[in-house]
Amino acid sequence: HTRVSLHAPLFTGDHLIVATAGHVDHGKTSLVRSLTGVDTDSLPEEKKRGLSIDLGFAYLPDPADENRTIGFVDVPGHEKFVRNMIAGVGSISLAMLVVAADDGVMPQSLEHLAILTLLGVRRIVPVVTKTDLVSKEQLAEVTAAVHQHLDDRKLAVEALFCVSMNEPASVDRLRNYLWSRFDENVAEHIGPRYFRLVVDRCFTVSGAGTVVTGTVLSGSVGPEESVYLSRSNEPIRVRGLRTQGAISEQASAGQRCALNITGAGLRRRTPVRGDYLSANPDIPSSRLLDATVTVVSGMQNNRQQPDAIFKHWMPAHLHIGASSTTCRVALLQSQTLAAGDSGLARIYCDKEISAVAGDRFVLRDQSAKNTIAGGCIIDPVAPPRGRGTERRIAVLEAMNHDDLAVVLANLLELSAGGVDIPQFSARFNCTAEAVAGFVESSGERHQAGVWMISSRHWDTLTQKLAGLLEQWHADNPQLLGASAEQLTKQLKPAAITALVTSALDQLVADARVVKKGAVYRLSSWAAKLDDEHERLWKQVESLINHSGRTAPRVVEIADVLQLPKDEVIKLLNIFVAHGRLFRVSANRYYTANCLLDLGQVAETLARQNRLTVAAFRDESAVGRNLVVELLEFFDRCQFTRRQGQQRRVLRGADAVFD
Repeated sequence: HTRVSLHAPLFTGDHLIVATAGHVDHGKTSLVRSLTGVDTDSLPEEKKRGLSIDLGFAYLPDPADENRTIGFVDVPGHEKFVRNMIAGVGSISLAMLVVAADDGVMPQSLEHLAILTLLGVRRIVPVVTKTDLVSKEQLAEVTAAVHQHLDDRKLAVEALFCVSMNEPASVDRLRNYLWSRFDENVAEHIGPRYFRLVVDRCFTVSGAGTVVTGTVLSGSVGPEESVYLSRSNEPIRVRGLRTQGAISEQASAGQRCALNITGAGLRRRTPVRGDYLSANPDIPSSRLLDATVTVVSGMQNNRQQPDAIFKHWMPAHLHIGASSTTCRVALLQSQTLAAGDSGLARIYCDKEISAVAGDRFVLRDQSAKNTIAGGCIIDPVAPPRGRGTERRIAVLEAMNHDDLAVVLANLLELSAGGVDIPQFSARFNCTAEAVAGFVESSGERHQAGVWMISSRHWDTLTQKLAGLLEQWHADNPQLLGASAEQLTKQLKPAAITALVTSALDQLVADARVVKKGAVYRLSSWAAKLDDEHERLWKQVESLINHSGRTAPRVVEIADVLQLPKDEVIKLLNIFVAHGRLFRVSANRYYTANCLLDLGQVAETLARQNRLTVAAFRDESAVGRNLVVELLEFFDRCQFTRRQGQQRRVLRGADAVFD
């Protein structure tokens, strides 16, 4: 089958995105400038203070191949701007951990490294800068410390570079290495997924309008295609785009791009950092996120101090994509997690978050000063109840898998009530075509509308329905059968009416069940009225027939029978089910003879082309309100059809009301 991975790489053979990471004033911006010739500190405040505040972007085109470009995301190193740093490294191919030789490994070096690890960035290239300012002995100590910290996090170091901005050859070696990593990129086939871009900037360009920039997380988009802003289903049109800094006809997964957008979706609000643009209008938003959480090890107050314990219901700041919000974290399987441990958790956000399964996040403490944990979203729209039940834990474990075909198979095995396929598609950002491929290759399944159920649960459902019908007949011998809705309410665990109806139709096809109107009965069952119902029927029949063309109201029948109105309504509906009465309206029931008489009046008027409300009222001598109810009932029975103020007869009254 086609494998769609939740953690698919964000790079292909023609582009690579590299982010910087490291302590403030360790030379990250200078390194990018030396590699690309672009100064990413573009804000006046950055120039004035001499440090990066917000994300900066630069591109290194291949002079030999215009289709190859390395994009750089330069992040701020100061602890006050960690939020901006997280926004820049959430969707990259490779990170350069920059450590100044004269300072060594510093607090933000460790926190940035922890963040990269939590976000799943496994390709990290350590770069020691300012090597011309230290002795060989100090340089050796710093490089050894960098290796040790990477080893502690089980990150393999393929190469470590010592760079001085005053030595162009050292920069050239790093640049050549990055190009070699570019050449080694092999795109994994991740199957069809909706276009999705996380917005990190939005601005207006004179003559063009609104422009958003960000990294494409999945799928692709081109000019004149429609996208949707998170928490909105109004379309936005892509007027044009640039990828990796150049005009392009398509932006695809892993590329930095700028989209010039317009349309109805921008009337209510302008995109801001943290929003998503998606080709799927149904991208989910929720305040409840179920996830795996991993506690940071070796980090406390940005320094190597005794490890903290992550507690149940701990307040935190959630950073996901390029957005952030305050939240509470409820642990689902324990009251605490020790440093380095992982567990299932529910995140209660203080604002709605747009996310899909597989999105990675970072948790910082209540003061937003320390990184304490991170993890991966399992269910971006968690149910409000039953967060820690065995059933819910089993569902989360079934969903926590890289291969979506396996996830779907797991959920079908667990879900006796079936799986909502569009909801599955939205949660995992997977197109309907991809899901169809999973279904085709993963064994026998049964589908009813948007719902799917496994063969095992399907067989169980049909057997349960046959048993429920048998019990229904025993409890209600006077009724012809039960509707799909009535049977659905009795199913445990609950099932969807569409699946129940489909299963009942299967039983009908197998000749085990008979369907008449909207009710189902076992083939071996024949309903009959008991003596009491027969006695009451004679009274009702006599009363209605003697009332002529104006049938008695329900309350009048109740007075004659000396029964409560609710019981009379139930009784009359039993007679309807047995074909002895017709329910014209909520308050009027007729026998077939009465309706045949009224139907013949309608036929006579129709032949004269004057079957109107007024003419029928005059000919039948029935009040106008009841005439309207009768004619509308005739329409529902397909005895007549309204055409303007008149009606025409579709078939004979004797055929309808016999």
